[in-house]
Amino acid sequence: MAGRNFLTTDDLSDSELEALLELAARFKARGPGALLAGRILGMVFFNPSLRTRASFEAGMFQLGGHAIDLSIGQGVWKLEHRDGTVMDGDAAEHLREAVPVLARYCDLLSVRCFPSGKDWAVERTDPILSGFAAYSDVPVINMESSLYHPCQALADLLTIREKLRKTKGKRFLLTWCRHPRALPTAVPNSAALIASRAGMRITIARPPGFDLDPDIMARVRANARKSGGSVEVVDGFEAGFDGADVVYAKEWGSLDHYGDDAAEKALRARHTDWMVGARQMKRTRDALLMHCLPVRRNVALADEVLDGPWSVVVDEAENRLHAQKALLVALAGKAGPKAKTRTAARARR
Repeated sequence: MAGRNFLTTDDLSDSELEALLELAARFKARGPGALLAGRILGMVFFNPSLRTRASFEAGMFQLGGHAIDLSIGQGVWKLEHRDGTVMDGDAAEHLREAVPVLARYCDLLSVRCFPSGKDWAVERTDPILSGFAAYSDVPVINMESSLYHPCQALADLLTIREKLRKTKGKRFLLTWCRHPRALPTAVPNSAALIASRAGMRITIARPPGFDLDPDIMARVRANARKSGGSVEVVDGFEAGFDGADVVYAKEWGSLDHYGDDAAEKALRARHTDWMVGARQMKRTRDALLMHCLPVRRNVALADEVLDGPWSVVVDEAENRLHAQKALLVALAGKAGPKAKTRTAARARR
């Protein structure tokens, strides 16, 4: 994996995914040591973060390296990603210059770039993330984009394996929950993709009008066929809880009304009963209750389940740290700071 980008879990072969999870478990049990001494991670945030920012920075410190936090528009120039644009607005710099410069300073780059909610046909191509990948000559890590949150998915699967040991044949419910805003689909996309690779029996419960992207669903079904799992999509909130081993709760907006805020909000407002409580969890097989966080209490999940015996959300968040340490080591390799190698190579020209 050394030197490659990590934009989605589909970038990993089955053997690479297994090796990452085993390395993450080893780091969690014994600590990693200073495997990335002298290495630098540049973290570029176009959007807010708590767990992602803290876990990557803590992970680099524990590995003996350093992380640079760059929050766009907050002490860092606003960046333009569109080609051919007359840059007479707020953006002071283009990705075509900014990314190669950061790649000269850093051994790895990571980027968080949510969709704007305007045009799904454009945003489903992940233009900012794609720009970083195109213009960087060091590995680029996706810290959540329009389509994917692969680092969260690694932590999710690590958590499920820790708690259940076996994943094949286990029932995985991905349930839509209510929220006052239309949230991105990156987390449910990545949760479904990773569960489908683990041979799980997946139920996706969502109200009509809240389907995930059809290309994502096609890949989820293909993964399930290959791994021996299954996928079903249901309309009813209560439908998937019976016998579930994992309940993954997540809020997301309607792609059917993407860019039409009024219509999307009106559709979402019809489903205020989609909140997971003890009544639903008691129908499961003492299921793990998972959520990527942040979560709005008593909107998406009731206090009684977040504070109850089902919740593993804090363990899940902790595993972001360990999964990402494994990822950083795998992408960076152990041959010493790549920045020095690049500098020496340029000097020889």
